[in-house]
Amino acid sequence: MAMYNKSKFNFSETFNNSNGKTSGSGFVGVITGLLTAIAFSVAMIGWWLGKPDIIDIFDRILQLGLLSAALLGVRKVSGVLTNSKGKTTGVEGEAEQADKAIDKQPG
Repeated sequence: MAMYNKSKFNFSETFNNSNGKTSGSGFVGVITGLLTAIAFSVAMIGWWLGKPDIIDIFDRILQLGLLSAALLGVRKVSGVLTNSKGKTTGVEGEAEQADKAIDKQPG
């Protein structure tokens, strides 16, 4: 097992997909996961204080956590599909086409 190298970790890479671009679903999934953790902590305090209907709130928090996991999973699955086919699976817009044209220019 490789040792953790703190100098190679970059928090902004948490949101990137396998080709190095920022993933929208990854960004929203991480933010949703952080909000879920905060909501769970607050709900646990409410449960210990005996607040009514806290079980319904835990149900909503579970749904939010599952949404976060699904968004992060979509980021990974789309990266695998992209790598296995050797091309992107989404529709390319004008900006992506312009980037490719710039990359192909000699110089």
